[in-house]
Order: sequence, then structure tokens, then C-alpha cells
Amino acid sequence: MVVMNSSTRKGEAGYGVLDLAVVVMIAGIITATSVMMFGNGKARYQLSQKAQNMSWQIERARSLAVKYNQTLTLGFQQDGTFGLNCTGCDAAKSELGPISIPSSLTLSARPTLTIKGNGTISGASGVTLTDASGRQVSIAIGNSGRVSVGSVTQSSTSSR
Repeated sequence: MVVMNSSTRKGEAGYGVLDLAVVVMIAGIITATSVMMFGNGKARYQLSQKAQNMSWQIERARSLAVKYNQTLTLGFQQDGTFGLNCTGCDAAKSELGPISIPSSLTLSARPTLTIKGNGTISGASGVTLTDASGRQVSIAIGNSGRVSVGSVTQSSTSSR
């Protein structure tokens, strides 16, 4: 009579080391991909927010020009900030401080916009902001005063 020990198994049961290694490797690949996608999404969001801030600055300056029925000029100062640079517009300047544009962004133009008391804007039809990775977002500026921000796109000339 042969007595079988309960710890002896005829077949293989459970998972082997190779099975666990494959699962850990797949989990690592998924995690790495997610981290890269999150980083790219965050950078796209930050670029979009910089463009939105610039757009808001233009719209707020337009609103102040209409409020005070005064011609205002909005542009870049020596220190790289974007704000009102007109003379005799102290009331408007007190309501709208300049915003800084990070040096990591490249602008297609550094326009000086003239905003009349009736809300019309002249001086540029748009600006494109580009980050160090080649992502771009355009700000369209209409003569009627309408300002719109486009979607973030990847430049075809960037090297990845």
C-alpha cells in the first residue's frame, strides 16, 4: 500500500515565476506609457493656458478701452511682459497689470495692438505660441475685437 502525502501534487498548480514576470512586465509597460501620456497632456494643457491668459489680456484691454472710451495700446515691454504700454491711460493700467510670457515659449510675432474706444483692434491678426517640444497654439485676433484660441498641435518640423 502506497501512502500519498498531501503535499505531493501530481499536476502543476498555481503560477510560476515566468507567469508572474510576464504580468509584471506588462504592468510596467502600461505604467510607463501612461506616465508619458500624462506628461504630454500636462504640457499641452500648460501651453493652452498660456495662450488663454494672453487672450484674456487682450479681451480685458478691449473692455477697458470701451469702458473709458479711450485708445489703448497693448504690447510687449522691455522685460518681456505683455500689457498696456500707452501713455495717459493710468486708470486702465491700474485695472490691468501685465502678464509674463515664459522665455521657454517662442512667439511668431510680438505685436503692439491698438485698441480703439469702440472696441476695434488693429496691429496684428494673430500670434502663434510654440514651446520647446514643438507644440503650437494660435491666437486669432479679429479687427472687430474677437479673440479666439485654437487647439494645441504638434509642429511637423520638430524633432522627437
